[in-house]
Amino acid sequence: MGRHRGFTLIEIAVVVLIITIVLGIVGVNLIPDRDAALRDEAKRLALLLQSAQQESILQDKIIVVAIDRQGYHFLVLDDASELTPLSHDDAFYPRKLPQDITISSVDIDGVPVLEKPRLIMLPTGELPDFSVIFSRGETRWEVKGLLSGNITAQAAPAPGKA
Repeated sequence: MGRHRGFTLIEIAVVVLIITIVLGIVGVNLIPDRDAALRDEAKRLALLLQSAQQESILQDKIIVVAIDRQGYHFLVLDDASELTPLSHDDAFYPRKLPQDITISSVDIDGVPVLEKPRLIMLPTGELPDFSVIFSRGETRWEVKGLLSGNITAQAAPAPGKA
């Protein structure tokens, strides 16, 4: 009589465990990060503000960032002392935020600005102290600028939490 060979229970358990681990890793990587878009928008604004600050210094012109709840755009004070869109560069085109992300507050020099907030970038590289809060539901990200010219983006606590 010939011997019938098959898989042992331990071999089957090891294969099932390996498959479970691989599927778990793949599953975690496929789940979208809900806060990634909010974080990306805040970091994008911080980088654009740093670029606009450098552009202001290089061109020796005042650059203004006009902000509203759904986006922002860049203006330059031209030789005729008029604000015109800064459109000569592909980076400084008007930005519209995704539908579920808003700019919930803007503070300039510690004072909330409720109507038509504008950040002014001086050719000296100085900025007013400012804070721009991006919101999506209870999640918030803050773009913060200091008088020294340093601009950062970081997670902000939800309203009412410190």
